[in-house]
Amino acid sequence: MGEIAKTINRLAEEYRFVLAGANGLPHQVRSLLGITGSYFGADAGALAMWQTGAQLAVCSTWAFTQAQAKRMRRVFGAPPVCPGEPLARIGARLLAPQEPVDSGWLALDQYVSTLNQRNYLGVLPLPWAQGSGACFLVFKQQPQWDEEEARAGANVLILSLSSAFNRSLAVRHSDDYRRIFQYSRDMIYISSRDGRWVDVNEAGVKMLGYDSVEEVLAEPDLGKAAYFKPQDRAAFMEAIERDGYVLDYEVAFKRKDGTPIDVAITSQVREIDGKVVGYEGIIKDITRRKRAEVRAAQQQRMLESILEVMPVAVFVLDRDHTVRYWNRACEELTGWNKSDILETDRVWEVFHRPRGVSLADVILDGDNERLQKFYSKERLRPSPLAEDAWEAEAHFGNLGGKARELFFTAAPLKDSGGQIIGAVEAIVDSSQIKKLERRLAESEALYRTLVESNREGICLQDDQRIIFANSSFMEMFGLSDVGGVRGGILELLDPGCKKEYLQWMRAVWSEDGCDRVFEGQGLRDGLPFDLEITVGATEHGSRPAWLFNVRDVTFRKAIEEQLIRSERLAATGKLAFDVAHEVNNPLGGILTYAHLMAEDMGEASELYPMVEKIIKLTNRCRIIVRGLLDFARRDEPQKEAMDINRVLKETLSLMEGHMILRNVQVVEDFDQGLPYFYGHRSKLEQVFLNMLVNAAEAMEGRGRLDIRTMAHNGGAIEIQFADSGPGMDEEAVGRVFEPFYTTKGRGRGTGLGLSISHGIIKQHGGTIAVESVKGLGTTFRIVLPSQGDEVITERCFT
Repeated sequence: MGEIAKTINRLAEEYRFVLAGANGLPHQVRSLLGITGSYFGADAGALAMWQTGAQLAVCSTWAFTQAQAKRMRRVFGAPPVCPGEPLARIGARLLAPQEPVDSGWLALDQYVSTLNQRNYLGVLPLPWAQGSGACFLVFKQQPQWDEEEARAGANVLILSLSSAFNRSLAVRHSDDYRRIFQYSRDMIYISSRDGRWVDVNEAGVKMLGYDSVEEVLAEPDLGKAAYFKPQDRAAFMEAIERDGYVLDYEVAFKRKDGTPIDVAITSQVREIDGKVVGYEGIIKDITRRKRAEVRAAQQQRMLESILEVMPVAVFVLDRDHTVRYWNRACEELTGWNKSDILETDRVWEVFHRPRGVSLADVILDGDNERLQKFYSKERLRPSPLAEDAWEAEAHFGNLGGKARELFFTAAPLKDSGGQIIGAVEAIVDSSQIKKLERRLAESEALYRTLVESNREGICLQDDQRIIFANSSFMEMFGLSDVGGVRGGILELLDPGCKKEYLQWMRAVWSEDGCDRVFEGQGLRDGLPFDLEITVGATEHGSRPAWLFNVRDVTFRKAIEEQLIRSERLAATGKLAFDVAHEVNNPLGGILTYAHLMAEDMGEASELYPMVEKIIKLTNRCRIIVRGLLDFARRDEPQKEAMDINRVLKETLSLMEGHMILRNVQVVEDFDQGLPYFYGHRSKLEQVFLNMLVNAAEAMEGRGRLDIRTMAHNGGAIEIQFADSGPGMDEEAVGRVFEPFYTTKGRGRGTGLGLSISHGIIKQHGGTIAVESVKGLGTTFRIVLPSQGDEVITERCFT
């Protein structure tokens, strides 16, 4: 006893020095552990303490590697509900290397086995007022171990640890408790001895569906009213009074609106001077978890029901090779009833194999040698259905009274830790499947012949990739392989129509009744060609896919365009003829009466110049009418030598005083060195007049019109009409010379002016081009060739 007293005094003195310091709790615990280990001659040590309810309060190591410390925290952080009992089973003792323990806490037993694999291990239980604990000391050599002395040292250690823990807890308790109380995501409550709540945090208020803490506490006895069933509260009170605490006590609560919720209560009694004054604890809303458990149970029953009625034979072995499940299809396939096979290991007998070598048995043992030995001749191969799964095929002369071709696959069953706990095997009578495979091969050959012989391009595409394309499709797009076409048909289209294609496909996907035909352009060797696409929804490999039919309609489009042009020209000629016929007679009458008026007035009359202008303009109209006839009849015009600058000036003089030009600034820039041009004067006047009127109308009678002439090398003459009007978009620029196309408002133009002008210039061997930018005006450029030169073809860009 004298030696034990010395031990107590010596350790108490060293412990007192550590406790007197200002270091925090973790440092003090490590120091106390180090002092204890050094005193008993240990090389390393570990210490853990749990509060009541198995909550880890202290965890520290001394001279452990980082990996050892990490594993210790993982084990000690997840103890059973009451860690004190397993530690009590071990007791205060010295364990020899590899000496096993059976505490009932499997993780602790496994951890102890790693610590004393090659070392001696001293175990010191540390029971304390608020829970339990243990100290483990590792010795590389066998120590001089006195069990009584060790127990005495443990008593002193636990007193010092309790003192350090309580002191730290006292410092932090108030602030920590309030912080936890306020910000906990679970309900925290404090109640009186009779169960009435005296404080609840905000999480509890929300859980119960109230608006504030005050509203909750204003209820006369919400601690009672919260229980969905009144008798549940009485049962809870009885349990907590009996044991002093409850852990994850599941019960049904109800919210303010009466909605039931499932909760789990972890609570303990509150004492003052040893007298119970109430309860405090945490209440978790486990409604989702409970519902998930119900769904899991339902799914389990549903799975068993599915397995029972499915036509595939399925059986399950446990770790000991005992049959745990044998569905109805197994009975029908093999002729063995459940009563004959369940709780036995006779699967090998069912399939006429050596003992213990069914596919599931071999995979369960992980015996690759036996797997290859017995199954290598049965088309053994890894199964893509699961990891470590295998499949094979075999012929059975008599199974269930019939000769059968079977396909079977087996896979190990593993727990959450990856440990094999059983195996499952599924068997299919593949005789029928073989017949289906032959029929499918014949059908596929037939359809492939039909597809490959089709002159239209056919392809199958999933979300992004072309899966299959026939030879016509490959030739149409100049492809040797579709493997490099990553974006599907979209990648094969001309960039100008990709946006329209995507819009069309979205409409097809949404099934909004859109036309199932898309017209656009594809690319072959980098050059565009016209195509027409139809599409239909299908499946490939159980996934949605699209079947496309593609036609090259370039030739058809050319024929259609030619027909359209012919129809337009015919319509233009008929209209020109009709207009000339209807207008020519009234113009003759106007001209006759104008001459009569001129003769009656005489040249001395002040109105005589106006009558002259009427005569001149009427003659001009008759010339235009003849131009329409020329356009319709394609007559060759009569040519004469002329000065283009003079023709322009005379045309401008015809428009003098015209209202539409009153606010237009006309700027002339004429090249005085222009050569004479040999052409039809009246027709060119008609073109120039059309240019003036169009420019003035485009500017709405206000703006600037620049008219410029210039001589090109070689004798060609260029005339430009540049206005400051609103300009035209790309579509209008491309169609401005088409018959009947006009950008003017309804009733303001026929769309023939520029078409006729284009024809007149072309008859003279020249060109007329337009360039326009929206908001920046429009420029028409007319180029007339020198006498005898070929047609000049160019486009104007200002």
